[in-house]
Amino acid sequence: MNAPMLKGAIRWCFLLFLGCLFFACSTHEEDPLYAPQSEIVTELQAEVFDLVNAHRISQELPVLDFLDPAYLKAKEHTAYMVELGKPNHDFFFDREAYLVSVAGAQAVAENVAYAYNTAEGVVGAWIESTSHKAVIEGDFTHASICVMKGEDGKYFFTQIFVKK
Repeated sequence: MNAPMLKGAIRWCFLLFLGCLFFACSTHEEDPLYAPQSEIVTELQAEVFDLVNAHRISQELPVLDFLDPAYLKAKEHTAYMVELGKPNHDFFFDREAYLVSVAGAQAVAENVAYAYNTAEGVVGAWIESTSHKAVIEGDFTHASICVMKGEDGKYFFTQIFVKK
């Protein structure tokens, strides 16, 4: 190898080393990938799920079975709402596409809520709302719900309904 080529190779290796040094991954506390997860409130989740099924029974509708892939998406969306600090249906069509692909869903819907302190409160509010009640009483076979407590102490809810 001649001297100019060797110099060029050394320079290239040095630049590659610097690039790796400056762009290396970090587990610094402020890195959003390593931010602490919001608190999942499993007892409240179970209460909401049971109350929704109790309402369906009162309307002579079949109970909803729990669906793991829907829980995964409900959990992701609830964490997103906690991070954003407000309830929303952002990226619903992505969740729907995932459940069609992974769970064989024929139909998908969701109810979200924020700042209710009890299962009775959130389910009661959903039933008082025409659009939310229509989802609860819809032609669905499965559901999952995730409830997380935000830094402000308020609860965020995402319940996803699936027809298989």
